Amino acid sequence: MSLKDRTVIVTGAGSGIGRGIAELLAADGARVVIAEIHEHNGAAVAEEIRRQGGVAEFIPTDVASEASVNAMVSQAVARFGSLYGLVNNAGIAGSQCEAEAMPTEEWDRVHAVNLRGAFFCARAAIPHMKRFGKGSIVNIASVHAQFSFAGWAHYDSSKGGLVSLTRTLALENGPHQIRVNTISPGYIDTPLWDAWLAQQPDAAEIEAGTRSWHPLRRRGTPADIAKAARFLLSDDSEWITGINLVVDGGLSIRYFGR
Repeated sequence: MSLKDRTVIVTGAGSGIGRGIAELLAADGARVVIAEIHEHNGAAVAEEIRRQGGVAEFIPTDVASEASVNAMVSQAVARFGSLYGLVNNAGIAGSQCEAEAMPTEEWDRVHAVNLRGAFFCARAAIPHMKRFGKGSIVNIASVHAQFSFAGWAHYDSSKGGLVSLTRTLALENGPHQIRVNTISPGYIDTPLWDAWLAQQPDAAEIEAGTRSWHPLRRRGTPADIAKAARFLLSDDSEWITGINLVVDGGLSIRYFGR
């Protein structure tokens, strides 16, 4: 399942799921591009990968900016000579607010990163994958693409849109041996999750509840998602394209009715 010497871009790789994916791919021999808006985090991840003997390059990137994305992909190819893989992981949740009262700016902000950003990255990467002769794109969505919670219209629709974008890109690029798939994680233990939980007045209840919602009785880890991403990037999945792989500890099979 080796990705040795293949160049893979991972967006939002400065922490959490993206960092977990970047570190696992680098350990597998991939040349990893850390595309991250937070420069301190991105540089630290790249440095840690190199310290462990891997190959990584940090390129500051705002996926909501077409110009920033195009520059990042060009720099990645200039640095490593080719491009095989892309993991569209960068994403934001936004603020909880029912649609009736949601500011247009908040809707646009979430979609600009979660959906438009993935489109920008894929559009910029595909021509280089065609030149490489094959490629694999993995879009990180969410179980919110399968079900929704009140107050999250912007987030839920952006992740559902990402699943639809995956299918269209898979159809268009299959003839070029470029595969496009989605991973929909359940709730994952990350620094962002910890920071959000710390702000909740009922943090202990949420902590216990989110674990019990998953039939496997734990939240996921970045490593859980990284292993799935490595599989979908590798040649072991060479006849898999256009799917939404739900990696959620069974969360989405349960009924949330009261």
